[in-house]
Formats: sequence, C-alpha cells, structure tokens
Amino acid sequence: MTDKIQFDKIISDIPTTMKYDDNGLRIPLLRKVLDALGSPDEKFKTIHICGTNGKGSTSAMVYGLLQGAGYKVGVFSSPPMYDDREQIQFDQELISYADFIACYQELSQAFAKVDLSQNDISIFETWYLVSTIYFAKKSADYVVYECGLGGELDATNATRNVKYDIFTKIDMDHMRILGSTIEEIATTKSKIIREGIKVVSYPKQSSKVEPIIMHQADLMNAKVFNSSDNNVALGEEHLSYSIISLYFQGQQIDGLYFNLGGLYQITNLQNVLNWVAVFNDDHKHKITLDNVKNIIQTVTLPGRMELIQKEPKTLIDGAHNINAINGLVDTIDRLHTGKKLIFVMGFLADKQYQKCVDRLLDLPATFIITSPKHPERALPAPELMKIFKNDPEGVNDDLVLAESIPDAVEQARQLQKQSGATVIFAGSFYLINQIKPLWDQNRR
Repeated sequence: MTDKIQFDKIISDIPTTMKYDDNGLRIPLLRKVLDALGSPDEKFKTIHICGTNGKGSTSAMVYGLLQGAGYKVGVFSSPPMYDDREQIQFDQELISYADFIACYQELSQAFAKVDLSQNDISIFETWYLVSTIYFAKKSADYVVYECGLGGELDATNATRNVKYDIFTKIDMDHMRILGSTIEEIATTKSKIIREGIKVVSYPKQSSKVEPIIMHQADLMNAKVFNSSDNNVALGEEHLSYSIISLYFQGQQIDGLYFNLGGLYQITNLQNVLNWVAVFNDDHKHKITLDNVKNIIQTVTLPGRMELIQKEPKTLIDGAHNINAINGLVDTIDRLHTGKKLIFVMGFLADKQYQKCVDRLLDLPATFIITSPKHPERALPAPELMKIFKNDPEGVNDDLVLAESIPDAVEQARQLQKQSGATVIFAGSFYLINQIKPLWDQNRR
C-alpha cells in the first residue's frame, strides 16, 4: 500500500462531525491526549492567531517572516484549498504522507492509553493533535497556530506553550456556536489569552470588541499592543495586489509591491508589523527590514483575491461572511466602477447569507447561483436563488441558476466570452476550492 493510499484511508475513516461544544470538556480531553503523547505542544513556542477575518493572511505573513529570519517554524491553518496536508506546514513544505502516517500511528497509541478511540475525536481535532507531534519531531522554534472557528473552546486552545496572541478583526460569524452578538463572540475569542503573555490586537478593532480584549488581558496580567513605530500606507490599490509605503525601524521605502489585494490586507499587514515590533523587543535575533520586504513582495494566500486569469480578469476570493463580503464589495466598487461583473456565488447554510446577498446586490452584476461542495452544510442553490429573487434590489434578468459547480463555471466562461466581464467566484471555500482546476480545464 502506498503512503498516499494509506493516508487517504486514514482520512476517510475519521468522523467529519464537529465535536465543538460549550460545556468546556473538549480542551481538557485534548490535553489528556497531549499528556499521553508526552506533551509535544510544550516542546515549541506558539503564536496563537484568533479572529473572524484575516487569520489566514496574518498567519502566512508571520510564518514567512519567522522563516525568513532563520527560525525553524511551522504553521497550522485551515481550511485547506486543494490538499488536506496544507493544514500542517514546516519550512514552506506540506507534511509528507509518510510523516502524517507515522504521527497518526503515535496518536492512535495515545488514544488507547487514555481509553479513547478515533470516534471520540473530530477531524479538526485530529489534524491539530497530529500537528503537535509533527512539529515537536521537527524541533520547531515557533509554530503559528490559527484558530478554527472559535477561541476559548477551539481545539488549538489546548496548546500550552503560547508566547504571543494575535487578534485579527473580530466580527459576526458562526453565531449558532460562538454567540448571537459581537460582544458574545469577542468574549469567546478573548479567552485564548493566557497568563502574562503579550497580545497584539487588530488596529481597527470594533469599539465593542477592544474593551473585551483589554478586560480579559487585565484579568490575565497580559499586555495588549495595537500600534507601533512600524507603519504601512497605501499608495495604489489594485484587485490582486497593492503598492505601499513602508516605515520600518526608522527607514522608509516607497513604491513597494505588496502581493495581497484588498484594502483590508493593508490593515492586516499593519497588525503583523505591530507584532514584529513586540517580537523584536523580545529577541536578540530579530526580524529585519529585508525579511519584511521579502515577505510583503512574495506572500501568497490561495483563495484570497487570487487572480486565476489575467485577461479577462477572473478571481477567486474566500469572502464567506458579511464582514468579508463587505470588504469584497467595497474593493470592487472602488476599482471596477462602470465595468461589467459576473459573480458566481454559493454559501454554507450556517452563514448570514441573506445579509451577504443584500450587500452583493449593491453592485451591478450578473449573479450565477450554485451550491458549495459540502454535503452537510451547503445551502442548496435553489434556496439561495430565492433569496436573490426576493431581495428588493434583485433583478431577475441578472440571475442564473446553475445545476452544479462545473455548470456554473461553464456559464461564467460563456458569459465572459460574450462580454469581457470580470468574473469573481466567492461565498465559501467549499466553492472556490473547486474552481481553479475546472477553469483551467475549460480554458484548455
């Protein structure tokens, strides 16, 4: 049996049902497993990243900066775009099939020690536990852990050797699990703050959120930073990149290419630069200006304003909640005034899709409606079509119902051929992660 076949067999046997609960028992359970493994989570230092939007790009930049500075560094992030192994990376390489299998075998032995089986542990928890084994084996100096959907009760909060928390923008999402108000969501997320650590908070955090983070930090004797002497300013905004000015440790560089598009990425970069200032104060081996310039110019994040065809422009973007949709619509509104647009949209049923639709309809566009590839959580395309049709701003002639994702891709391609319009796929990662191979196939 090849490693790939064995890996696929392991993954197919892991329960996909979410085991996130609000009784507080999952974290102690995971720590029990970690103890049975010999506490791998304590063998490296952790940077914990939590928020609603911007976690992926923030994680990617912090990970790249540390590696560029010569640290042995890993990153745990989700969801993957094209390969499950994207969730565990070390020094810019995905975990190998063989390494995953070896770590999983250790994990299975630990389950037996504490009278558990795989059925007791969700797939996200499994990937998290495997990651701790792997990063400990790799003798990582630092590991960047990106929260899943939560904070306090998120599997990643089982990690114990946390040195820094970085909060990205906190907004409304996963309300059925995290709370029905932004205050409840912020409280849940703030509970990742540990005793005495350093906390970096998004520079433009909501006035309802920032006091909650400050309060939790005070309770835990932790210090919060949301500004620094390092600064970034937007020069030119483009769909898939920006031109910026950078002020770093007393030096200013203008006309610098930033390889992530969207105005919100400028604030995410500022958040990262604020963390760099804190990190450098704590370390003799510092992150340098050259490290920062390199990561700004080369950082990539699949599925975030990712240009998959230059002309006519075709993009995929992981905007899946109202905050991200607002950012996407604002960007398109600024940069594509008067130009033809085609959106291919599909949402998960547990999202605020009605608010997202209302915001999307602020743009004059043709909307092709489909359903993400997620059997348990996908919103059926006909239901989403009704939301578009029933919205006061909806225009029936501009709505197209697709029978499947391949059908949606083909219809978008044909409409683009006729009009030369920009095509944007968005609404769910479980939609956009299907698009690139289909688009390339149709183009060939």
